[in-house]
Amino acid sequence: MITIENVSKQVENKWLLNDVSFKVDEGACIGLIGPNGAGKSTLMKLLSGLEEPTSGTVKVLGKEAGKWSVKKLAQKVSVLTQDGLSPYPMTVYDAVLMGRYPHLSFFQREGTEDYKRVENVLSMTGLDSFRNQMLDTLSGGERQRVAIAKAMVQEPEVLLLDEPTSYLDIGYQVNVLNLVKEWQNRDQLTVLMVLHDLNLAAQYCDQLVLMNNGEVIKQGTSEEIIEADTLQTVYQTKPEIIRHPKSNIPQILL
Repeated sequence: MITIENVSKQVENKWLLNDVSFKVDEGACIGLIGPNGAGKSTLMKLLSGLEEPTSGTVKVLGKEAGKWSVKKLAQKVSVLTQDGLSPYPMTVYDAVLMGRYPHLSFFQREGTEDYKRVENVLSMTGLDSFRNQMLDTLSGGERQRVAIAKAMVQEPEVLLLDEPTSYLDIGYQVNVLNLVKEWQNRDQLTVLMVLHDLNLAAQYCDQLVLMNNGEVIKQGTSEEIIEADTLQTVYQTKPEIIRHPKSNIPQILL
């Protein structure tokens, strides 16, 4: 589904990525973790076709990301950043409906099926009561939920999330990630998400890819990655590892 092979990225005289390789299988949720400056966001830009690697290949659905047309890539891949939707003076309904644009031909207007998909997604995401509210009147957490609804209406096969829970309180963090997890399980969606919160990454991701200084340090399950010595090497601080009382997955105390 996603294949990253020997990818390096240089900007001026600085190497942001150095020989990065890993795969994301169809229907999996992979968490990309690591300290600031590790290269996570740079990698997401390559996957979304915004930039080209200096060397190596980045493939999405078997085709190099940079060789997709913008519209065709938008039919297959949806990208959600930490900023979500900007607070434009438009209704929630119209913002969500924008997710159908990649599937419309030039001058084509939305039809019955498009409106039906929007209605279904508004219901699934609990946004029915917000449909006529303006984006610029919503909180950051509410706009992030609208951004996910817009992505769902887009019907992608791959979802890229770059720190989607930044600036959100714990209630909205869980709400956003629950929506993504339910969507992944229901439609076999392939998800790659950048997360700074290692506890959330361990809870919501099938596997983790730990990066540092532009390189992949380790890839594996939360059991293999959320380990005191490994994290101390990368983050320069030694955490205490405990077990989640319900799921028994490793969690971090500082």
